[in-house]
Amino acid sequence: MQHVGPAEEPDEEFPFYLTTGRVLAHYQSGTQTRRVPSLTEAEPEPFVEMHPQVAASHGLSAGGRAWVRSRRGEALLKVKLTASMRLDTLFVPFHWAGPGRANSLTGDAVDPQSKIPEFKISAAAIGPLRDMTPLEKTS
Repeated sequence: MQHVGPAEEPDEEFPFYLTTGRVLAHYQSGTQTRRVPSLTEAEPEPFVEMHPQVAASHGLSAGGRAWVRSRRGEALLKVKLTASMRLDTLFVPFHWAGPGRANSLTGDAVDPQSKIPEFKISAAAIGPLRDMTPLEKTS
């Protein structure tokens, strides 16, 4: 079987790999775990995790707000900095709905063999709220 790369690679407009996943405090969509005060306190809101150099180069700081945008949508998220992150990668957990919804960013490509959705990698851009411009609607 031959390796096939992701359906979407970063480019000039969307220069980062976006990956989604879990956080320890919440299970699946978080509808049950966010009802437990200690778990909600541990991870109270959706965030985008990135390397500190990436944040600095985009005018972002820890605890501030940023937008993350892909070809499919956008999310408004709290900025979390992690020095061990790759410089080309952003991480967004998928446990929240509303403006921080990670799946607003993910594509609909599926693995040709397993038919599993490719939620773990999409191309994305980031920026501070002051630089956010409305998404253009495509028909």
